Formats: sequence, C-alpha cells, structure tokens
Amino acid sequence: MSNLPMPVAARLWSYVRRYKGLLGISALGNLITVTIASMAPLFVKLVIDEAIPGRNVPFLAGIVLVFLAFEAIRYFVGYGHHYLLYYAGQRVVFDIRRALFHHLQMLHLSFYETQRTASLVNRVVHDAAAVQQFITTALSTVSNSLVSLALATTIMFFLNWKMALFCTASLPLYFSVVHLYRRGLHTRSHDVQERQSALAGTLGETFSGIKVVKCFAQEDHERRRFLQRIRENLPHELELTLMGVRMWLLLAGIFAVVYGSVLLWGGTSVMYGTMSLGSFVAFTSYLMMLYGPLQNLSNLIQIATSARTGFERILSLHDIRPHITEIANPISLPNLRGAVDFDHIAFSYDRGIAINDFSLSVPAGEIVALVGPSGSGKSTLISLLTRFYDPSAGVIRIDGHDLRTLDYDLYRQQIGIVLQDNFLFSGSIDENIRYGRPDATEDEVCRAAELANAWEFIAKMEGGLKAQVGQGGATLSGGQRQRIAIARCLLKDPRILIFDEATSALDNESEALVQQSLDTLMEGRTVFIVAHRLSTIRRANRIVVMESGRLAQLGTHQELMAVDGPYRNLQKLSVVHEAAA
Repeated sequence: MSNLPMPVAARLWSYVRRYKGLLGISALGNLITVTIASMAPLFVKLVIDEAIPGRNVPFLAGIVLVFLAFEAIRYFVGYGHHYLLYYAGQRVVFDIRRALFHHLQMLHLSFYETQRTASLVNRVVHDAAAVQQFITTALSTVSNSLVSLALATTIMFFLNWKMALFCTASLPLYFSVVHLYRRGLHTRSHDVQERQSALAGTLGETFSGIKVVKCFAQEDHERRRFLQRIRENLPHELELTLMGVRMWLLLAGIFAVVYGSVLLWGGTSVMYGTMSLGSFVAFTSYLMMLYGPLQNLSNLIQIATSARTGFERILSLHDIRPHITEIANPISLPNLRGAVDFDHIAFSYDRGIAINDFSLSVPAGEIVALVGPSGSGKSTLISLLTRFYDPSAGVIRIDGHDLRTLDYDLYRQQIGIVLQDNFLFSGSIDENIRYGRPDATEDEVCRAAELANAWEFIAKMEGGLKAQVGQGGATLSGGQRQRIAIARCLLKDPRILIFDEATSALDNESEALVQQSLDTLMEGRTVFIVAHRLSTIRRANRIVVMESGRLAQLGTHQELMAVDGPYRNLQKLSVVHEAAA
C-alpha cells in the first residue's frame, strides 16, 4: 500500500483494518512457509558437502525425511495462510462494493441522468475487483518478498560476505528503475481504465437500444462505432503493457549481469578451493531468492497501479455528495392523510427555470390533473413531490409538515407512481407485484392483480404468477406492463398516487382496461394526474393548467372550458384530443 498516496491509502486502510487480525495470522503463517522454503538450499549444501563425499546414505535419508517433514508443515500452514488472506481480500471488496452501492442509491436523479449505466457497473464490479487482486496479491507478495530478502541476504553473507556485498550493492540501481517507471505506469493505467469504462458505456448503450438499432438497420454503424473505439484504445493498452515489459527487461538485464558475475567469481573460487561446491550452489540459489522477490515486487507495481486507479475511480463516485439528504431527527408519519401544499415553489435545472413561484393546496383525497404544453413544468413538479429534487425556493408541506423534515424512506413507502413506461425487473410477475411490499401474502398479490384487471392474462400464462417477464418486462405488452405496475401500486396501498402519462402510450382497448384499474386505485387517495387524454382529465376534481412553470389556470373541466384561456386553447389545438385518439 506504500504505492498509494496517503489520502487514498488511508481510505483503503479504513476497509482493510477491519480484518487486520486475520491478516496478521495470515502473515505469521506466511513467515513460517517462507522460512521453511528458504531452508531448501541449505539441505542441498549438506547433501553436496557432507552426505555425498562421505557416502553416508543414512545421513542422506535423514536429510530427506527432515526436508519432507518441513515441506508437509509448509503446505499445511500455507493452505491456512492463503485461505485467510483471500477471505480477508474478498471481505474488503464486499465492504467496498456494499458501501459504494449504498452511496449510489442515495444520489440524486440528475447524477444518473448524466452517467452511463455500464460505466457505473464497471466501477462497482471491475474496479473493485482490481482492488481485491491488489490486496490478495500485494500482501502475499510483499510479505513473501521481504522475508525472502531478509533470509536470503543473511544467509548469503554467511556463505560468502564479499559476493553478498557485491550483489546487494546492485539493489539501489534496481529500485531506481522501478521508481522511474512507476509514475508513467500509473498515468497510462488511469487513461486505459477510463477508456475501457467509456467502451463499456458504449456497449451498454448499444445493447439497451438494440430495438432502435435494428429498426433503423444501424447494425453496421454500431459495429463501426465499436470498432473505432477499440482501435482508439489499442495503442494505449499496448503501450501500457509494453511499458511494463520494458521495465521488466531492464530489471532482468541488471540481474543477468549480477548473476553472471557471481557465476564467474564463485566458479573460480570453487576451482581454487576457497569456496565449497555446496556453498556455491547454495549461494546461487539464494541469489535467485534475492532477485526473485524483487522481480515479484516490480511486477506488483502494475497490479498496484491498476488497483490505485480503480480505487480512485471508486472514491470519485463515493465523494459525490447527494443533493437530497435527511435531517438528523426526521419526522415519522406512518399514516399519511395525503394533504399536499405547494407554497411558492421554485426550481431550476442547468438549462433554465422549470418551476417559478408555484402555489397550490391539495386536500387529502382530492384528484388533481396537471396539464400544459411540453416543458411547462408538470413532470418537474411531480419530481419535487416525490423528493427526487428539493425546491430551490419555497416549501412543500405534507399534512402540514415540511417535506424536507420527513423520514425519507417512510414517506416514499406511502407514495405510488404509475408511469407511461413502467420498468419491470427481470424475474417473475409475483416478484414484480411484490416489489413495494415483499412480505405480502399470495392472496393479497392475487387480489391486487384482480383489481388491476391483470389476473385474466396472468392466469393464461405458463406458470401464472411465477411466469418470467424478461428484462424490462419484454415478454409483456404495454398494457400488460401497465396493469402489473398498477397491481404493484395497489398492493403497496399508498396514500398519495401519481400518474405520469400512465395511459398515453396505449391503444384504446388497453387504455380502457387500464383506466378501470386506475379508477379502482384512485379511490380514497390523494391523486396527481399528468395526462393529456380527456377521459382521464375529466375524472379530476380540479385541473391545474401550467405554463412556463407557473399556475396559469385552476378549475374543473367545465369551468375551464367556459372561459377563454390556455385550457380551451389546448382543446382547440387538439393536444388532448390527439392523445386520446
């Protein structure tokens, strides 16, 4: 972790330290295994210098038995060491992913409107996996290498201190090469991972819009777009790999010079009798143990660089502060009446003002329709009511309480939303209906499906409630998806209902069935309807006509048609009639 800048290293350590006990035991096991492995050349020395010259078979057999006993211990302890190490690494990444996913769930809608889904998936899955690889590889490699270096250096000085001094004198040059390449590897690794994330975003976008791609016969265009991306990435990915290869070749060259010098020096020493053959063989083995760990440490740089980049990208998401936050001691309203009061509300997007000084009081149980041209602020008002955003001015009160002071989850649990294109999760119909209330009984699920006019088609499907709907509800028609969404709302039993163009995309037959379901759902609840169809709007107690984020008119259908104003103009322009056709 010394390869990471301190702020990043400290934050990674905040996850790792929870498992420092396991890692400490693992490190102790690693010390035992490396120490035993480091004794192998000494066994060879004894065989060459003692057993073979004296033709002492019992002594040779004793050496072999001791060697095998030590190896058995090493394998047993090594298994435990690796188990604890990998378990700790998995748990660290589990904690990182859990924290990141929880944080992403809390972020505002505007964040998701500007982010590619596949890019976010790439950070949660692949960047976190790079951190895991670093933890498991680094801790094992570093501890192995340090112990091996210490033991190898000590024994080499014991065998021949002059040659050992020569070998260790080359280490500063070795580390200088590693330091020289480290910064460049980090920069290029960051660039490559950003490019791969963009590539994942392109793929996700193409697969999500595959129907559009096929409808417009743009398969070749998408192939060319993907090919262009990977061609642009190729030289950068290749250069990252080649930079690592160049570093490795330089380090290998340094080792070759040192090893060749030892062969010459040690070989002549054996020839002239100043060094035993066993000592020479053992020394060269320990030289490999000295430079082998150094090679492993240099290879670790690329893994550490990838992990550092990945963790920095994770932190860049984790450091985004949510716009919607809950106060320290929120008010709990487990049984909303559903009274809503918009008090001089204002809200702006980056592109301009969306809501401007809007005021409206809606008593509990009233049905209110919101109409107006595109961009008049209808959907934005709904987003403020659901607290996807907070108003920049003014107050929204629920049963007399400022919405921003309410328990966030408890409030959302009492709101139901039916959209124009409701999202269904891959899974069964039963799971989708239960989504807002997983503990519901099967009878309650069936009752909700019946009230939503969905049971008729569900009963005909193979598996009934257990039938799979496919990703996004692909196996169902638009009307069927809407009725499943209404059943989901009915089962949740919300106090405030929102219909955002809930029937505008349906044919007349489906619209009639869905409208019956909506009528059932609206009974006794506070309802906000964003719609164009006259059949839906007429059911409202009051109609709110919006223009440029303001309340332009307010009244019943008959009252608004009786005066010359925006609502009658909407009728004349056939906005409502065209949507109802």
